[in-house]
Amino acid sequence: MKKHFLKIKFKPKKRIILFCVLLFTGLGSQIMFAQLKAVTGVVSDFEGSLLPGASVSEKGTSNGVITDFDGAFTIEVSEGATLVVSFVGYQTQEVPVGTESTINITLQGDNTLEEVLVVGYGTQKKSDLTGSISNVSSKDFENQPIVRAEDALQSRSAGVNVSKNSGAPGGDIKIRIRGSNSITGNNQPLVVIDGIIGGDLSTLNSSDIESMSVLKDASAAAIYGSRGSNGVIMVTTKKGKSGEPQVNLNYFMSSSVVPKTYNLLNASQFVELAGAQSSIVNGGADYQDEYYQTAMTNNLQLTASGKEGRLSYYLSGNLVDQEGIIINTNYKRYALRSNLTADLTDKFTVGLNIYGAKEDSHNLIEGGSRGSQDPRGGVQAVLGWNPAVNYINEDGTYNLTSDYGSIMLNPIAVQKERDGNDVTKSFNTNLNLSYNFSEDLNFTVLAGTTQSTINSQVYNEIPDGTTILPPNSTFGSTSSETYQVSNILTWDKDFENSSLKLTGIYELQSSSVKTAGYVASQYIFTGLDDAFYFSELAESQLVNADYETSSMDSYVARAEANFGRNLYVTGTMRIDVSSIFQEGNRTGYFPSVSAAYNYGDLFLPDDSFFSKLNLRAGYGETGNQNVAPYSTYQELETGNNFPFDGSSLDIGLGFGGLVDEDLTWETTKQINVGLDFSMMKGRLNLSLDWFLKNTEDLLLEKPVLASNGGGTILTNIGEVKNSGVDLTFNAIVIDNKDLRWDSDLTMSYIKNEVVDLGGSDQIVTSAPSGVSGTENYFLLKVGESIGNFYGYEYLGADENGAAQYGDEIGIIGNGTPDFSWGWNNTLTYKNWDLNILTRGVHGYDILNSTLGTIRLATGTITVPTSAEVLDPDSPTSGTNIINSTRNIENGSFVRLSNLSLGYTISDIKGFADSVKLYLSGQNLLTITDYKGYDPEVSSGGVETSDVTPSYDSGAIPNPRTVTFGVNIGF
Repeated sequence: MKKHFLKIKFKPKKRIILFCVLLFTGLGSQIMFAQLKAVTGVVSDFEGSLLPGASVSEKGTSNGVITDFDGAFTIEVSEGATLVVSFVGYQTQEVPVGTESTINITLQGDNTLEEVLVVGYGTQKKSDLTGSISNVSSKDFENQPIVRAEDALQSRSAGVNVSKNSGAPGGDIKIRIRGSNSITGNNQPLVVIDGIIGGDLSTLNSSDIESMSVLKDASAAAIYGSRGSNGVIMVTTKKGKSGEPQVNLNYFMSSSVVPKTYNLLNASQFVELAGAQSSIVNGGADYQDEYYQTAMTNNLQLTASGKEGRLSYYLSGNLVDQEGIIINTNYKRYALRSNLTADLTDKFTVGLNIYGAKEDSHNLIEGGSRGSQDPRGGVQAVLGWNPAVNYINEDGTYNLTSDYGSIMLNPIAVQKERDGNDVTKSFNTNLNLSYNFSEDLNFTVLAGTTQSTINSQVYNEIPDGTTILPPNSTFGSTSSETYQVSNILTWDKDFENSSLKLTGIYELQSSSVKTAGYVASQYIFTGLDDAFYFSELAESQLVNADYETSSMDSYVARAEANFGRNLYVTGTMRIDVSSIFQEGNRTGYFPSVSAAYNYGDLFLPDDSFFSKLNLRAGYGETGNQNVAPYSTYQELETGNNFPFDGSSLDIGLGFGGLVDEDLTWETTKQINVGLDFSMMKGRLNLSLDWFLKNTEDLLLEKPVLASNGGGTILTNIGEVKNSGVDLTFNAIVIDNKDLRWDSDLTMSYIKNEVVDLGGSDQIVTSAPSGVSGTENYFLLKVGESIGNFYGYEYLGADENGAAQYGDEIGIIGNGTPDFSWGWNNTLTYKNWDLNILTRGVHGYDILNSTLGTIRLATGTITVPTSAEVLDPDSPTSGTNIINSTRNIENGSFVRLSNLSLGYTISDIKGFADSVKLYLSGQNLLTITDYKGYDPEVSSGGVETSDVTPSYDSGAIPNPRTVTFGVNIGF
C-alpha cells in the first residue's frame, strides 16, 4: 500500500522554536491552511518617522513579520484578516485588510497609552491608582550589563534606596523603601515573583524580567499584611507574545578594577620609620597591587519566545562567569527558565513557570579579625602588612608572618591558599489556573513551590595565626522549602459612568528550614575536594543542627470603585494567622483605604498646559513578623556541672532563657498624600508624595533584672517614626523624526526618629564584628535617628605625638542618608542611543575603621603603614584606634553609575533581524570627600544593619567596570 505523508516546511527559526517547545512540554500546535493574499505597506509614527523593527502580524495566528530598515513590510494573510501592528513605545493598532493590497499604518506615541501596573493579586491602570506605586520596565535596563536584578531598581524609583554593600562578585545588595522600620528585624522589602511570595531577587536572571512594580505606601502594601511593612517588590517575568517567533542572543564581556587605593608607605619609608624592628626582605612588595586584580566577566543569554496557536512560550538560558577584583574570588550562575501559557478553551487558561538556577560563589567574608587564617580581615590586613617583607620567598615558600608586630598572617598567602565556596541551588515552580465563568467573574488558583539548598564549605591550608592549628575545614548546609496556594475570586463590572471590582482571596503558605554545620581537622591530605570526599579520614564533629517549620493562613478582601471616571476608592483587609506566635496572638488584622480624584476631566480645558491633575491619599497598616519559629516557647538546653566536692560530673537539661509568650509582630501605620501632574499632552509628568509612618511594638531585647536571672528578653516595646518626600519627574525633552531625548529624575528625602524604647532613654548596641575600639559606641537614643555614631572628639596630637581626645562622649556622626537622587537620560538619534545615569547620596557619615587600623595603634599593628604618618601634625605614638571624630568622615557622594553608547543595525538579510553593539562603563567617576575605597560599601549585613550602618571595616569596594556587548535578534 502506498503511504501518504503530510509534509510541512518550517523556516529555520521556527524549527528551533518548535524544538524548544516540544523539548520543554511535549506539546505541539495545529497548523491550519487557508487561501492567502499578499499585503504590503509602510509603518510610521504620528510625525511621519519610519519605524524599522515594528511587528506586523495576522490577528489570531502566529503569522507575522518585522518591518525593514525603511519601515516597509510584506505579509501573506488569509481573506478577511486583521493586521495587528505594534512597536515599543507606541500604541498597538488593529487594521482590517478588506480588499486592500497596500496598507500604510500610522502609530500613536506612548503618551496616549494607559500604562497597566502589577499590584498585589492583580493589575491596575496607572490612571486608576490610589496608592504610591512605581514601575520599572524591562526597556529601562535591557541594554545595560546587569548581573544582579536589584541593580535595575537603582535610582529609578523615588523612595527606593538600592546600595551595594560589597563589591564582591554576587555580593549583597541592600534595599530600603522609605527608610528603616525595624531596629532588630529584617528591613529588606518583600519580594513577590509571578504571584509567589518570598522570592529571592539575587537568584533571578535580569533578562527574564518584564517589569518590577514597587508598592511603597501601606495602602498598596497592606494586601500583604504581616510581611508588607518594608514595602513590596512585584516581579513579573516575560511571556510569549503574538507575532513572528523571536530568538535573541545577548552577550557581554566586562573588565573591572579597584577604583582607588590607599596611600601607604613604601618599603624604604617603612624601614626608616620602624628602625630596628624591620628590614627589607626579598625586595618588599606592594600588597594592594598583589591583592587586587583585573577581573573579567562573561554573561551569555539565549531566549526563544512566541505564540503558536493557543500556546505561548518564553524559554531562556543564562550563564554568568564573574571574577572578583580580589585574587581567588569569583561568582558563577547557571539558569534555565520556561514560561508557558495555554488557552485550553476560550474560558480556561493554564500557565506553568519553571525556573532553576545554580550559583557558585567563591568569596572571602568581609570584616573581622586580621590575626587569624579566617580571610575576613584580608582587605584590612593587606593595608597593615609590612611592605618591606615580600609575601613570598625566593624558593617559592610563603613568609607567613611579618618581622614586626604580633600574630597577623600573610594576607596574600591566606587568600591564595584558601579553598572554599558557597553553592546555592534554587528550583521554583508556579502553576496558574484561570477560569472565566462570565465576562465579569473569574476564579484563579495560583500554586507555587520555592526550594533552595545552600552548601558552604571552606578548607584552610594556612594554619591559624593565633593557635597554630593544623589545616581544617568547615561545612554548612541550609535547605529551605516554601509552598503556597492562593485561591482568588474576582468580580469586575463596568457600568455607564462607574465600575466596581471585588476580590476575595484565601491563601495558605508553609515553610521549612533545615541547617547543619560540621568542623573537621587533623588532615593527612590537602585540598577541598579531598576534604569533603574523604572526611572520615579527619577528626570531624557536628557543630550545630536545626529544623524549623512555620505556616500561615490568610484571608484577603479588596474593593475597587470608580465613580464618574474621576473618583477612585480602594479598600483592603487582610487577616493573617501565623503559627510562629502562641494562641491568642496568632491573628493579625491589616486594613487599608485610599482614594484618588482626577481633576483633569472636570476643570482643565482641552488646550490647557496641564493634561492631568490627580490628588491621592491613603492610610494602611502592615506588619513585620521577622521572628524565628519557637521564639515564644521555652527552650531546654543541655549542660553539665562540675561539683566542688570532687564527685562525678552532672549532665542534664536547663532552661535556655526567658521568653515572652505574648510576643507578636511589629505594626507599621502609614499615611500617604500624593499629587500627580501631566503637562504638555503627556511630555512632562511629575509625581510628589509625602508620607508619615510609625512602627509600633518594636521587637527589642529588653534587659532583665539580675534578681530575675539577668540577661535580656525579646519583647514588643518601642516605636520608630519615618517621614519624608518622594519626587518623580519625567520629560520627553526632544521628540522629532531623528532625535528623541527622555529625561527622568527621582529624589527622596527621609527623616528617621526613635520615638520610644519601652521606657528607657537609650539602649546600648554591641559593636559590629571587626570594628576595634568601638565597643558600646553604637547607641539607640530616644529623640535621635537610628544609626548614630557615639564617641569622642579628636583634639589632635600633643607635643609628644600622642593623640588627644575630649572628655565627653556624644554623637559624632550618623550613618543613615537623608537625601538621595537619580538622574537618568536616554538619547536616541537614528540608530544610535546614549544612556547616562548619575546618582547621588547625601547627608550621612562613615566610620572608617579600615583607615583607623593602619594609623598608629597598639595590638596587631605596632608601626603605621598609612602615609599620613609623614604629616608633621599626625600622632606618632599612643593608641589611635579609639572611636572618635578622626575616624568619622563625610560619606556623601555623586557617582556616574552608567554611561553606555549603542548602535543598532536592522535587517541584516540572511543573518538576523537586528544586531546591536554597545560599549558601557559603570562606576566611572565618583565625587566624594571619603578617604576610603568606596563611600557606598558597608561591612554590615543587608537585612539588619540599620543600627550600625555605614561602617567600613574591610569592605570590598565596588569596582570600576568597562563592558562591551552585543544583542542579536533573529
